[in-house]
Amino acid sequence: MRNILVVVGSGMKSGNTYRLTDAFCKGAEEAGHVVNKVFLGDKKIVGCSGCGACQKNGNKCSIQDSMQDIYPSFTQCDTLLLASPLYFWSVSAQTKAFIERLYAISKEDSYPHRDTLLLMTAGDDNFWTFEQPVSYYRFFTKALGWTDVGIYTAGGCDGCEGNRHIDEKHLTAAYKMGLSLS
Repeated sequence: MRNILVVVGSGMKSGNTYRLTDAFCKGAEEAGHVVNKVFLGDKKIVGCSGCGACQKNGNKCSIQDSMQDIYPSFTQCDTLLLASPLYFWSVSAQTKAFIERLYAISKEDSYPHRDTLLLMTAGDDNFWTFEQPVSYYRFFTKALGWTDVGIYTAGGCDGCEGNRHIDEKHLTAAYKMGLSLS
């Protein structure tokens, strides 16, 4: 059984990224895993200021915001799923701020091991659409010594006249991803 922290870096609870994570969570819970979902759109999290206080005071970030509420959930999880819409060819600002603030939990640039997954959505579906954010994800997870156990990118999530929608095939794939975690 895994203890999965799902971090949704979207600003919309009714959006494609949130729906994609709902499908993943359903599969993971059916597989017997414990899932804790955090919606960053409801949180106030600023990026790391680089002050270094966390490396001098027992790994406690000096910035007092919603990240303080998330650190305990991160500490308890063994698996981290990051979910983000594509914003300007990268992860959302909320997701980036969350990732930066994980610096506080490092000890001498060593991080507690996590298995990680990435779910992303985007309006277009070109072959290059997710190239930059997936590269970023692969780099920082490798740098932190974490193990990537899955990436799913859901392109083509804009319908006619800009209406948001996500194809059922993406929801099914995310559900199966959650269900298949061992």
